[in-house]
Amino acid sequence: RRVGIVGLGTGTLAAYARPGDHYTFYELDPLVLVAAESSFTYMSACRGRCDVVLGDARLSLEREPPQRFDVLILDAFSGDAIPVHLLTREAFRLYFRHLKPEGVLAFHITNRYLDLAPVVAAACEPLGKSVRLVRSEADPRGAEDALWALVTGGPPLSRMRFRPWTDDYSNLLSILRR
Repeated sequence: RRVGIVGLGTGTLAAYARPGDHYTFYELDPLVLVAAESSFTYMSACRGRCDVVLGDARLSLEREPPQRFDVLILDAFSGDAIPVHLLTREAFRLYFRHLKPEGVLAFHITNRYLDLAPVVAAACEPLGKSVRLVRSEADPRGAEDALWALVTGGPPLSRMRFRPWTDDYSNLLSILRR
């Protein structure tokens, strides 16, 4: 499989690569790469091919030819300063340019302060894509629960009354958890 991942973190997702898989990580901060390679073993133990592209993921993807990813994962939204430019209508068009027609766009949208599900759904609706929310339960070994938005082809599941974010408009106050 060809997998693109925005946000390297400790490199945990590299553990899922199988022989023959090609994972491309997009990471903004070079120090994150240094930490992932020096303090964790996920990258060095990767059983597939793992590449890292340093720099802003959106700008990197804009420069690249279509990658034909089977899955494109965005895992950059858990903090309190989310990269809004990765959640705009224009960014979503870019993501789908890099996915195979049957590919899956996966957003890790677990966030203590912001409800990102309406942002993802509103960006997908005009593109004729559907969004499914999937929540994993906490693991007794220490992993916390996680919320994912999985985007695929097909009609939207429901119409939302939410203004899509663009490069010229976003509204963090509208998604604050109450």
